[in-house]
Amino acid sequence: MGEHVFAQYNVERLTTEKVQREGTDQLEAAAEMVQRLPTPDVLLVNEMDDNFVQGWERTHNAAAFLENYLRTPQVPDLQGVDFETWFAPRCNTGIPSGMDVGKDGLGVEPGTDAYARDCFSYAPYPGRYAMALYSRFPIDADGVRTFREFRWTDLPRHRIPTDSDGDVYLTADERERFRLPAKTVADVPIEFPTGTVHAVVAHPSPPLADGMETLNAPRCHDEIRFLGDYVTDADYPYDDDGLEGGLATDERFVVLGDMNAEPGGAVTDDAITRYLLDNPRVTVTTPSSPGGRERGTARATGVLSRGPTRADYILPSTEFTVRTSGVGWPTDEDRRAVAERASDHFPVWVAVDGG
Repeated sequence: MGEHVFAQYNVERLTTEKVQREGTDQLEAAAEMVQRLPTPDVLLVNEMDDNFVQGWERTHNAAAFLENYLRTPQVPDLQGVDFETWFAPRCNTGIPSGMDVGKDGLGVEPGTDAYARDCFSYAPYPGRYAMALYSRFPIDADGVRTFREFRWTDLPRHRIPTDSDGDVYLTADERERFRLPAKTVADVPIEFPTGTVHAVVAHPSPPLADGMETLNAPRCHDEIRFLGDYVTDADYPYDDDGLEGGLATDERFVVLGDMNAEPGGAVTDDAITRYLLDNPRVTVTTPSSPGGRERGTARATGVLSRGPTRADYILPSTEFTVRTSGVGWPTDEDRRAVAERASDHFPVWVAVDGG
């Protein structure tokens, strides 16, 4: 297969207003961070607004970010980054559920906290906190599978909160309707020169956010378990077109995403280790950074509300050999300022060959 680079980057507050115009300082910084990586063949960007869901039908934000920022060298010694194509799956964030999920009265006015709490996933408006996947190689659009509408109750041994004494729980009726993925889970087949590689992308709920911890923590755990089951060919997943079953065990894949979970994390019952890092189909990677080593947290991928944390992952299947990897957290003062201006996360990359 030769060596190929997969990258993932959660760009905080990547909104339509910012990306649809040139010259946004934060997004120039984010593009610079990507341009300093080994040139990615595949890049997942988390937290990009899906402006088509918002009714903006002219230029999708994924195309705008590519045109206005990624392709443009941000400093003289860098080159722009280009991709042949992109895919932006529809997500659950900001989509009204029609249920009082927050147990504080049904919120119907977009932009309010009550509205956000009662959506299928917390967000003040549709399309917030979505994602885009870029590729230098063709995407098999007909082969894409999305699992946005997979019901949480259909996950075997789920951890749905049902105790009405908790701050947030789901009633019997709500359990029949509520969805598992916080954004979506998508299986995107990419046609590399030597064959198909499935980019399996996700962005589970932050477990301690939005005042909905009793819902978000088990949901994060269960979505990570869904991912681990999917790449080991579990039979229970069904996609949004009704096709059943997981990814066949002879298929190559790379899992990418901000998983909102760190190894050993008690709040998610160490789901990331149990279902992905220890998964027999996964080649474990532990990217690190100079900035993280300086802070004593070499593997951290962001400085989040709880401090330096590993939240972002790129996990190839066992057909691949990991050659190099890293996290874009520099020690140089000027470059560190660029990284911090861009996002509370840092870009992660993994170079692989084989398969």
